[in-house]
Amino acid sequence: MMSKKVSRRGYLKYAGAGVVVVAAGAAGGDYAWQSTKKPFGKEEVIIGVLAPMATRQGSVQRDAAALAIEEINAAGGILGLPVRMVIGDDKLEADTAVAELRRLVTAENADVLTGGFSSGIMAATMEPMAELKTVFLADASSPAHPAKVAEDYEKYKYWFRITQNNGASFAFDMADMIDMLRMKGVDVDKIYIIKDEHVWVDAVEEFLNPLLSERNVEVVKNVPIPRGYTEYEPLIIEANDLGAQVILPILAISGTGDVLAKHWSTLQLPVLLAGHDLAALDLGFWEKTEGACNYYIFIADGGVVQTAPPTSMCVEFIKNYENKYGHPPEAHQGYGAYDAVYLYKMAVEEASNAGEADPFNSDIVVKYLEKLATLGNPVELTRRVAFYPPGHENKWDHDLAWGNEYVRNWISEWIDGKWYEIWPEGKANAELKLPPWFK
Repeated sequence: MMSKKVSRRGYLKYAGAGVVVVAAGAAGGDYAWQSTKKPFGKEEVIIGVLAPMATRQGSVQRDAAALAIEEINAAGGILGLPVRMVIGDDKLEADTAVAELRRLVTAENADVLTGGFSSGIMAATMEPMAELKTVFLADASSPAHPAKVAEDYEKYKYWFRITQNNGASFAFDMADMIDMLRMKGVDVDKIYIIKDEHVWVDAVEEFLNPLLSERNVEVVKNVPIPRGYTEYEPLIIEANDLGAQVILPILAISGTGDVLAKHWSTLQLPVLLAGHDLAALDLGFWEKTEGACNYYIFIADGGVVQTAPPTSMCVEFIKNYENKYGHPPEAHQGYGAYDAVYLYKMAVEEASNAGEADPFNSDIVVKYLEKLATLGNPVELTRRVAFYPPGHENKWDHDLAWGNEYVRNWISEWIDGKWYEIWPEGKANAELKLPPWFK
């Protein structure tokens, strides 16, 4: 399998990222454009970012897209045109999100959109996206989104998932986690699941349950919890009493993973904490738990563990983001937003090079996104990005491809104050470390 790796020369071609170029973009407000002629009747290219701006998942998308735009402008823009960002705040409300998407496209004239976070809100915004025929390189994990593309391609083909994998694929990562533990000598045959009381978990379990059966792993209990739940202590005690070797969280919206980690660390019962918990990806999770998350094993959404960046472009992005904002990307959505801007630029320029009359036309952009980021030839950005083609067997059309050679939720662990990747071998930058109380 080949990969469209952005070499240093190619990197400059596609945007000119790097410390020197970033500094140039930050220092000057005026850029020397490649030509005074405005191609295709356009004065500028407008990137719309639509996300919940009061959350780190939203603000990181705004800031990452801004950094990409700064770099691109410093290198001459897109086809010689300057690039500008416009922002919409969905406030985690569906009606607001729909209105903001319409405003970005019809009033602010956005050529392309990136952003998202909530799966429910993404489903709502896909309707005006389709009506307005605007490419949306999106975040949100629900399998329902690519299913819309599969069921009505002509209407929904403008949607691509860029940030994280289909939520159903989280099952593959957690099954791999169990396999890894067994390979490392941990006898796992009973697990205790603590999950969000939310529809997103249904798709995960649809794929996870057969994988557990294949491995002869018994689920001794499956406990749904609401948002804000904090009574973890009796659940941890019960898991131990039922003989579980692993408490497997499937959490994203509970928002209390720090409390779970603290209770688990305080009790020090012989049961591991290993699964999916979005809270564990917080850069400040170690401080928030006061170190209680030590030995917490989890899958890292979005395809990047910051101590083990998967590509050279990812290394540069993390460095440049920290230089600009004073801290590394605060949520995994930043990688998707940054990649979205670059991938859009690549698609437009490929279309122009191929002689398309209007490479900014959304239907043309869709065509070239499908051609650029393929399973056989992924695009190497901060991650190796490929999209499943129309007609996927699981209705994952335009979904971000899952796998070691693409993007996946790397198996990770908090160890002595740092977040490390511990699996798969060959990509890991640390070894599994079991808690001393686990016998």
